[in-house]
Amino acid sequence: MSAETREKTGRNDLCPCGSGKKYKRCCLPGFVPSVDGLWQRQHEETKRLTQEITNFAVRKFETQVFEAWQDFNLSDVPPPLEEFSSERQIVMPYFLFQWNPGLSRGGTSRGSGGVVARSYMLERSRQLTAIERVLLEHATGQPLSFYEIVWNEPGERVLVRDLLIGGETEVIERSGSRSLQPGDLVFGQIWHQPELAVFLSMAPLCIPPDKKVEVIDLRKKLKKKIAKQNRDLTEVDLLRGADLIRATYLGIRDALAAPPRLCNTDSDPLLFHTMTFRIESTKAAFEGLVPLAAPERSFCKTPNSTKEGNSEA
Repeated sequence: MSAETREKTGRNDLCPCGSGKKYKRCCLPGFVPSVDGLWQRQHEETKRLTQEITNFAVRKFETQVFEAWQDFNLSDVPPPLEEFSSERQIVMPYFLFQWNPGLSRGGTSRGSGGVVARSYMLERSRQLTAIERVLLEHATGQPLSFYEIVWNEPGERVLVRDLLIGGETEVIERSGSRSLQPGDLVFGQIWHQPELAVFLSMAPLCIPPDKKVEVIDLRKKLKKKIAKQNRDLTEVDLLRGADLIRATYLGIRDALAAPPRLCNTDSDPLLFHTMTFRIESTKAAFEGLVPLAAPERSFCKTPNSTKEGNSEA
């Protein structure tokens, strides 16, 4: 079987060898090592490149990290970063590859890349390898979107559906797939390669299915912006609406992090009150509470039989 045939055959398609079995149950296992090899190479290259750009950012932009956190949260007074330390896996890629301090919030982004990535590419333009250029192109040019988990193989891969522009993608995902279930939503950025697709960045938050309605509302807002053009949403539209998309994620994140709302059966919020009582004395209060006690009140009243026995004695 040629490599080209293997690449065009889906995991659940009939195996091209003619066995009548699904490809994943037949000849695919023999081809997995090459896919794993590609994933391992990409993973190592991404990790190394990200570390290099991070070191570069520390030297050139260390004082502006908080400004990037403000912009990510679309707020001049964002929550303390320490309270959202797990957010670093989505915030750091934003800082390195998308953040544009000169672009006002709500402004249009066309995927030109953030100031940190552009500065890094300018400084190392002659030293960048081919795969580094491709990685940077995708990291700075691919939009963030919401994806629904169609199915997953924990520790291996997931099939996701883009809820904003449509289409399904099988993504190699080793760690995040361990905690995902069909129907869950994730917020992230996918790198599409000829051989495989991976998440370049993904928020740590596993979004429950009941939040899908908020993503659908977001899609309606994005479509309204291009309603006169009579076409479907594209990746360019997602880049242009990056702030609106991130605002939806932030709203879901903050709602899930908020304490539970206590309500009565009519969905009215429960209000807590403090009641203060004035009493004549401790004895009077005790005597007033005695009738509320259980029928067995031997602890507060001596039985007549005992009194009689004591008098006879």
